[in-house]
Amino acid sequence: MQYSATQIKDGLIQKDPEIFRYLYRNYGSMIVGYVRKNNGSELDAREMVQTVLLELWNAVREGRYQEDGKLDRYIYMLTSNTWRDELRRRKVRRSDELHPERLILTDDSSLSVAAAIVKDQRIEAIHHCLQQLESPCDDIIRLYHLQEVSLQAVAVQMNYDYNNLRKRIFDCRKKLKKLVDEFLKQPTAQSEF
Repeated sequence: MQYSATQIKDGLIQKDPEIFRYLYRNYGSMIVGYVRKNNGSELDAREMVQTVLLELWNAVREGRYQEDGKLDRYIYMLTSNTWRDELRRRKVRRSDELHPERLILTDDSSLSVAAAIVKDQRIEAIHHCLQQLESPCDDIIRLYHLQEVSLQAVAVQMNYDYNNLRKRIFDCRKKLKKLVDEFLKQPTAQSEF
């Protein structure tokens, strides 16, 4: 089915899942192709599809996309600008990695060894329990906390209302905390690490 620019614009504003599927089907390969041709990996390309469609949604919502040009041109422009920004960020990150101040070794003697061990055990327990968390909680926590995707982007990607997602992520964190606390109380938990 073909949608007009107005139907797409209205569908994006209403968060119509069919419009998002249409955009993925019709523009996903163009975005992937652009990223792959410009030094991006397959993972980069798939993430860029999400990012560009989220940017399109924001542009429509904020009134920046006015339908005065063809949608495919606008999506191509979003793709090229967003991918160039990402490459620029990566270049800056790479040059920061070897910054001399970051290579200075500090004396952490003030840090208690016991506190460090407890912190490490808790981090390992969180990763262990995250694997036991059921969907969609595991997806939400992985996207938001581990991949650092914005809550708005997670809402769009998972087709949730933003306010409902805020409540859902709170509940998911409680479930994960409960699993971690129970796991750490088990005598075998200490030996696993």
